[in-house]
Amino acid sequence: MPKTSAEKKVRNSEIALVCGEAFQRLAEKSIPGIRTVREGSSDTMSDEMGDLVACATNLAFALELYLKALLAHLGLAIPHRHDLRDLYGELPDAVRATIESVYDAALPDEVRRLGGHVSFTFAKGSPEEPRWDDYKVSLALPDLLARSNDLFQSWRYVFEFSQPEGSAYQFHQFEHGLLRCAAEVLRVEVTVRLHESGERTLPNPPAIH
Repeated sequence: MPKTSAEKKVRNSEIALVCGEAFQRLAEKSIPGIRTVREGSSDTMSDEMGDLVACATNLAFALELYLKALLAHLGLAIPHRHDLRDLYGELPDAVRATIESVYDAALPDEVRRLGGHVSFTFAKGSPEEPRWDDYKVSLALPDLLARSNDLFQSWRYVFEFSQPEGSAYQFHQFEHGLLRCAAEVLRVEVTVRLHESGERTLPNPPAIH
């Protein structure tokens, strides 16, 4: 039986939203435990690190589904890839401006809620402890998604190691606090749009926590 081409696929925004919400809920259960992951090196993967990997993968997939739900709702083509920044770039400028405005307003509360602990970095390679740089990056949503563009793949295959050119380590960064905020903003955007178009009932207005 021949496969359906990407052009002929019919995509349901509400199903994508519901699935994205499920992945986000799974990720959020593990976020409080990220602060309990012990620093240091080990030859074995702890259960806490396994939870962290699952959290990163689930949150990345939630973001991807929300972005694809928005694109489908707007009647736009959906690239057949996981790159979060590329998917976000397919949204119209006006839609991105609205999303970024809400994200910028909500982010300070999210950072305070997490006590400033919004990022986790995992280094693989030399047994010597790497030099950790201070966390000083752009918090803007497009830049966050660019840094996390391959989050779904890179954390899903965290068990694989490739020696980076010019470095003794392979780094995996998970900006969980910022990405959780981004996911919630996108979830709200999709939910409200589906409600306004009559595609989905809105029993309780969504809110940024």
